[in-house]
Amino acid sequence: MKLGRYLFYDADMSKDGSMSCATCHRQKHAFTDGNPTHPGVNNDQGVYNVPTLANIGQFQTFTWTEQHVHTLEKQALMPVTGTVPVEMGMFKNEKEIEKRIASNACYVRLFNSAFPDAQGNKVTMENITKAIASFERTLISDHSIWDTKQGYTPEMQQGEKIFFGKGQCATCHTPPLFTDQKFYKVNKDASKAMRTPTLRNIALTAPYFHDGSLDTLKEAIENHDPHLTKVPQLSEQELNQVIAFLNSLTDKQFISDPKFSLPAEPCE
Repeated sequence: MKLGRYLFYDADMSKDGSMSCATCHRQKHAFTDGNPTHPGVNNDQGVYNVPTLANIGQFQTFTWTEQHVHTLEKQALMPVTGTVPVEMGMFKNEKEIEKRIASNACYVRLFNSAFPDAQGNKVTMENITKAIASFERTLISDHSIWDTKQGYTPEMQQGEKIFFGKGQCATCHTPPLFTDQKFYKVNKDASKAMRTPTLRNIALTAPYFHDGSLDTLKEAIENHDPHLTKVPQLSEQELNQVIAFLNSLTDKQFISDPKFSLPAEPCE
């Protein structure tokens, strides 16, 4: 975990040293970044809204659209070497990343400790992505108001009843992850089926939808086409109660846990 945490926050993983994984996945936003999309090192605008990493180790699908990415290690490599769009800009420059990391004696010690059975050079892209994925698997969010029931207001409780009942929200947003990890078109404007996003910490991860085009939870709920989703129309009061319930899914411990934060000292 220690090695992966350092790598997660290390901008040497990008072409010009300006981006790390944490540039887009910021702890205070539940490991999203608060923008519709995020530009890469070449200033190419992102295509999709940055998804949260909360509980990512329990997922089986890792992208907004079905790209058959079913391991966290494979996903960890995508922003580093991907080209559509260019994010961290290291396509075909994996050896440069290995060289940069291996030049740091602290990193070499951590790789030797993390991969004691590996033969030869241990600072490889395969091991780098394994280490990052290992850290990301520790990003567990399960201490929200809904989990603990501490401060669980009557409005939140009523919203829960609607969420699991009349609203049929849990059909796709299934606990404990609040996603079924399947792909759907939820409105007529959608050109592709998109993965059901987790609702854990949803109050912290605006803007919403795959393209970050919606600013509020109210807009996000109302943007579900009832003919495609079979979600009934809710009254204004019911909508506010559901939003209160969604607010109860915020895990303040998760966004302040120092184990997940930028290391206080550099690896050196």
